[in-house]
Amino acid sequence: MPASLRAFNLAGRAARRVRPASTRLDADALVAKAQSSTNLDDFGGDGFREGLDRLVESLNAEAKLSALGLVAMRAFLGATLGMRLRVVDWAKGHPEVRQEQITAPLMVCGMPRTGTTLLSNLLELDPQHRSVLSWEATTVAPPPTLSNRREDPRIAAAVQGTGRMGKLAPKVQAMHPMAATLPTECVTLLGGEFKSLHFETLGRCDAYGAWFEHCDMTPAYEFHRLCLQVLQSTIPVARWALKTPAHLWHLDALYTVYPDARMVWIHRDPLRVVGSVASLNTTLHATYTETVDSAGLARVWRDKCHHAVTVGSEARDRRGDDDTVFDLQYADLMEDPVGSVAGIYRHFGLELGELARRRMEAWMTENPQDRYGRHRYTLDQFGLQPDEVREQFGPYVDRYQVPPEGFD
Repeated sequence: MPASLRAFNLAGRAARRVRPASTRLDADALVAKAQSSTNLDDFGGDGFREGLDRLVESLNAEAKLSALGLVAMRAFLGATLGMRLRVVDWAKGHPEVRQEQITAPLMVCGMPRTGTTLLSNLLELDPQHRSVLSWEATTVAPPPTLSNRREDPRIAAAVQGTGRMGKLAPKVQAMHPMAATLPTECVTLLGGEFKSLHFETLGRCDAYGAWFEHCDMTPAYEFHRLCLQVLQSTIPVARWALKTPAHLWHLDALYTVYPDARMVWIHRDPLRVVGSVASLNTTLHATYTETVDSAGLARVWRDKCHHAVTVGSEARDRRGDDDTVFDLQYADLMEDPVGSVAGIYRHFGLELGELARRRMEAWMTENPQDRYGRHRYTLDQFGLQPDEVREQFGPYVDRYQVPPEGFD
């Protein structure tokens, strides 16, 4: 971290000792500031407040945010509130957006670190598809139009933000490549209801995470749908291609809002998943918090991933209709990415056009797996024992016949 930021964090520690209240997040203050900065006051109901209040309380109690982390978290939560205000306002001023039909969206899920980003990037190259781009997800409204979607000034702001993140945590790009104009996780849209997994990647908030696993996600998916309707109202789309591992945690709510959704579930050796998740989240937390308990963080995410595959499988069993889900092995995706896409299309009765295929092949040539460096990690560096992880995830591995990978 640059010396100037280290000094900033040091000053923040001193301020915390003198004025503890000034170094805490305040949900009411965040709401008031968002309303003031947008000149809007209608959040479309107050259902989002439970998630916001629980998140803020958990961060204050558990995250140990640094001075930089406190500034970043205030800005992040404020931007999320502002996004919600603008979406609700746009929908009020343009009531026709609620008539937009979101038909049979492709939803990519799986535990984190299973290749969902790669698959999402490939699907977005098909002219029939539209993904939520990183810059769009944080500033849904006003929606981009066909005339300005390549020159919207919000793109430049998002590029600058990605650049700042690259300087703060340069290792992250090798772990999880990001860019303002690439597809991103639609988990950001769920965050508008403050029911989202991605908040937990920035700092410890285990109490919030425990609540998230059992909360009613239907309102979050309804806001998610409203965001898609707003974006679709100005740029028509044949089919949305979306992704986030977080879908696994709440498939019942997803299908309640998107009953014709087509799910692609990517499966990967849990030993590799847990180690990779621990490595990524340790790096992210170190950027924003004073201390990081990497072993404790690894155990939390190990258990979260196990919970996800367990409740995801249970939701499938309740539906009893596996035709709506395509199971894809990570090993197959890595060996033949474009062929894996073709398999998805065949399962759902879609046609992979020659143009889309050529674009995907070109993307893979331009973006080899190690383009930004290799992400290396082991389980023992996080205090985890392989045999314990194998035993915990044994039923999942057996059910989906997930092949082992090993470590290189």
